[in-house]
Amino acid sequence: MATIGKIRKRSGLLIGIIGVALGLFVMNDLFTKNKTHSQDPVAVVFDENITYREFTAKVEEQKEFYKMQYGDYQFSGAELFQLNNSVYDQMVQDIILHKQYDDLGLAVSDAELNELFMGTYVHSYIRQLFTSPETGIFDPTQVQMYIETLDERSDEERRQWRMIEKAIYDERFNTKYNSLVTKGYYIPTAFAERDNIEKNKKYVTQYLGLKYNSISDSTITVSDEEMMAYYEEHKQEYIFDNPFVNLEFVVFDIKPSGKDLAEIKEIIDTAYVHFPEVENADIESFIYSKSDIDFTWDSSYLRRDVLPVKADTLFNAPIGTIIAPYMEDYVFYMHKLLDRKNMPDSLNAAHILIAYQGAMRANESVVRSKEEAEALADSLLGVVRGLDSLSFSQVALQFSNDASAEQNGGYLGWFPEGMMVPEFNEACLNNPVGSYKVIETAFGYHVIKVLDKTAPVQKIKMATIQRTVEPSKETADSIYALASTFASECTDATIFDQLIIDKAYTKRLAENVKTTDYTLPGIEEGREIIRWAFNEETEVGAISTVFDLIGEDRNVIVHMKDRTNKGQAEFEDVKIYIEPFVKKDKKAEMLMAQMNEALNGVTGIDALAKKLNVEIDTFDVAFATYSLPGYGPEPQCVGIISVLPINTISRPIKGETAIFVAKVSQVVEAPPTDINLIRMQKQSFFQSKVSYELFKALQNKAEIEDNRILYF
Repeated sequence: MATIGKIRKRSGLLIGIIGVALGLFVMNDLFTKNKTHSQDPVAVVFDENITYREFTAKVEEQKEFYKMQYGDYQFSGAELFQLNNSVYDQMVQDIILHKQYDDLGLAVSDAELNELFMGTYVHSYIRQLFTSPETGIFDPTQVQMYIETLDERSDEERRQWRMIEKAIYDERFNTKYNSLVTKGYYIPTAFAERDNIEKNKKYVTQYLGLKYNSISDSTITVSDEEMMAYYEEHKQEYIFDNPFVNLEFVVFDIKPSGKDLAEIKEIIDTAYVHFPEVENADIESFIYSKSDIDFTWDSSYLRRDVLPVKADTLFNAPIGTIIAPYMEDYVFYMHKLLDRKNMPDSLNAAHILIAYQGAMRANESVVRSKEEAEALADSLLGVVRGLDSLSFSQVALQFSNDASAEQNGGYLGWFPEGMMVPEFNEACLNNPVGSYKVIETAFGYHVIKVLDKTAPVQKIKMATIQRTVEPSKETADSIYALASTFASECTDATIFDQLIIDKAYTKRLAENVKTTDYTLPGIEEGREIIRWAFNEETEVGAISTVFDLIGEDRNVIVHMKDRTNKGQAEFEDVKIYIEPFVKKDKKAEMLMAQMNEALNGVTGIDALAKKLNVEIDTFDVAFATYSLPGYGPEPQCVGIISVLPINTISRPIKGETAIFVAKVSQVVEAPPTDINLIRMQKQSFFQSKVSYELFKALQNKAEIEDNRILYF
């Protein structure tokens, strides 16, 4: 049945359905560390545990979905970390939302579900899967037949179908809930009128300011008592939703030694001597023995603009010319010109892929033999000759095993010459526009239609020997020993700082690092350092042992500078952040006194500006004005301007960036407006906020214990 095949080929859609992006990847070695925490929940949401077992099961589920779509893959640490967070977020969201649904008594009836699967308003997932590619008509009887025979289908098909059902069910709940919130919003007429006034009533204003940054921070001193007073007055501003740490660290890069460099240079120099003597028939094996990268004769011809800078002279050189060895970033290169040819730079083609059992990336649903695939491809070649693009696409949708045919109907569009596998590339290159061809690749048999080619341009083929200079084990061990010695000597922060100075090392900073971070400044694979920093056994002031970041060829020693816990921060933890604000307040006092003194005997703002030697700015201020030109956000100043009597100089105003004085010379009343239009605009704005901020608001109010840092 064609639908079964479509569901199998829709595994990419299924991944999207459950809210996990296709770009996220799966952890192969999830939880190989910190097994001692396996009895602790990964999270607690409203007293409901997300257990280690439940979490790992979800991760494994995503692993299976990803394998169905892409097969095996070498995953980076960042990709693995991203997937874990995605699974965590989804599980937390499910608990929070379902509590809301239960509290409100929301339900989805059988009649609603039947409507979504087989009624007038069929869900897009179902319509997409059960619409005939030949007629473009959705057939609800096919849905009914599929559901009735579900018990007879494979475990994979049943699992995929249950996932689709759950996604539609959850989406229906979410739609109902969002609608309840959205429909609860209403703008009374008085509010709409006030909004018009706040935005459109203008106060023609002259203002000047004495900026805080006119006084250097270095000239201001503050005491602990002054900072404590500020802390007590602004305590509510130092309540943190999440803990964070500040780290200092030293990096020991593992770079090749002079000995390592000399060893590889000797190999390269020897290869350079023999390179001119190597016949074309032997060049592939020669490069294989000398280079980090392989060479094949069907490799691409290159345009001049994509050549390495130092190989540019090959473009017009005689065949056989060799570029002498050169090194960039510890990599040696040398090049030999093999051929020159005029050929198209880009190609345009359509194809139908007929895969067979055992072909590369063939879906497990493909059971035909290689011989059957070849026979089918030959048959389709006769069918598609002369078909228009729509008819060709319909055949591709029905028969092609290339998943992209679902989106492009077999039409690949323009692609660079050399991008496709060699057999495909050669068929498009060597056959005329408008021709049809059956060719075989590792993926199966392709029925190709050559659509177009760009005008020929000159390209060259060159053989490249590339050899990276890697640090030897001896070099890596010596650098590790150096880092270990440094770590052992750093018994406290004072010695840590002094040794950095004595040894002329560079101290790096990582500030406001959160439990959910993965990287540190200059360090891509920083997760283990972050987990160390948030380990309950790591005390403030601690110096780490050596972090051996093998993937980045570096060793790192870390100093835990300070940690701020979730909740109300202690004064000592935020003292460093308070100091600039206290200094700003002191500057404000000084400038306020200067402004008051200047105002003595002054009756006009022009005279005040002259006395202070500052510029006057003019701006039409509204109550909804966000910032003042030349200064930035100034809500206090804007608020006072909106109530100033006309032609009256204000008292000095303590703003965010300066001490201001302002004068309103004219008030322009807000023009009449369409209140219903304002309502519509406000309603639309609220609806858009609901779509992306509703869950965030629920999450902020939820009681969540986040233990991710214990596991990954």
